[in-house]
Amino acid sequence: MERRPKERNPLLLFLGVTGLIVLFAYVNVVAPETLVHIIGFFLLLTVTVWFLGIYVFRHKRHAVLLVTGIAFYLALRYLGLKHPLYAVLLIASIAALELIRREKS
Repeated sequence: MERRPKERNPLLLFLGVTGLIVLFAYVNVVAPETLVHIIGFFLLLTVTVWFLGIYVFRHKRHAVLLVTGIAFYLALRYLGLKHPLYAVLLIASIAALELIRREKS
């Protein structure tokens, strides 16, 4: 018996692409001068990557790991931590979280 993959929801793709357009417009219009603008950017980024991640990976767990990794990386860059080792450690941490989760299930 063949197992058919779960169909992808086109609404998630639409919301993700719309979020990208809104995010690009937000970046071009709003200057990151206050904490509210920065929080707004990260919220838009999180929602957009969440929808695109769920559409691409078909698993909420993978989307959460993707959103977490991108948000942490950009937060580190914003705080001035630009050494390449931070990115390597972040990727290793996310991969370890995925491996731990796979062993439990």
